[in-house]
This record gives sequence, structure tokens and C-alpha cells, in this order.
Amino acid sequence: MTNTVDPASCSSWFGGRARLVDLPTHSDERGNLLPLDFDRLPFMPRRVFTVTGVPAGSIRGEHGHRSGEQLLVCLQGKIDLFLRKGYEEATTALTPAGPGLLLGAGVWCRQTYLVSNSVLLVLASEPYDPESYISNWN
Repeated sequence: MTNTVDPASCSSWFGGRARLVDLPTHSDERGNLLPLDFDRLPFMPRRVFTVTGVPAGSIRGEHGHRSGEQLLVCLQGKIDLFLRKGYEEATTALTPAGPGLLLGAGVWCRQTYLVSNSVLLVLASEPYDPESYISNWN
């Protein structure tokens, strides 16, 4: 079985710079398995991190990156996303049963954690660099 993430098969915004991607989740009575083979992703991750322990209603993110890509995956809970590129805006939500969000360079993203047990997994194509942040969406 191939576990390729296929960005072309899902919704996209901003000329494809932000798009939902189906993830290869396998579920049965024992639970859920989400295998992410790095060589089958749209980019090779150079950094992986999680966001946990965020109180319900809290906002995180509120930035974009000048270069690189990120794949955002909700492992638990529900997370609303507000996206902006220039003067275009879009909203979507991530849940464990749903797709992930592939973010390209220049897309500003705000995450609102709707429940207190939400867990966000982020795979990034570049190492951490605070100089690459776009904090102001204008």
C-alpha cells in the first residue's frame, strides 16, 4: 500500500500556496494509525514539533514564513485556521479524522484551539529561523 500525500486531490487557496492534503489514516477497533513516510511527503522535513497543552479558545501561530513549507496535522481535538496572503483570506479547520494543511511560503496563519486537549503536529521543510517569520499579515 502506498501512503503518498497527494496535494493535487484536495482544496487549495492562494494559487496552491495553502492546500488541504489527504493523509493516509488507518482505523480499526484498536484505534488510529497515521503513518507519515517522509520520502512520500511533498517536501523532506528538516524540523518536526508539536503544540500541546493549549487552553481552549487560545490563539497560536499568527505568523507566516518567507521561505519553506509546513504540513500542519491535528492529532487530537479541533483547530480552526485563519489564513491570509496579501488581501486574500480563507478559513478551514483541522481534526484528527480530516486532512492536513500544507502551507507554502508567504501564507500567514492563525490557529485557534477549540478544545483544551488539541494537539498539533507540524513538519517543516526548513530549520527554525526567527528571521524568516512574517509577523504582520500586511
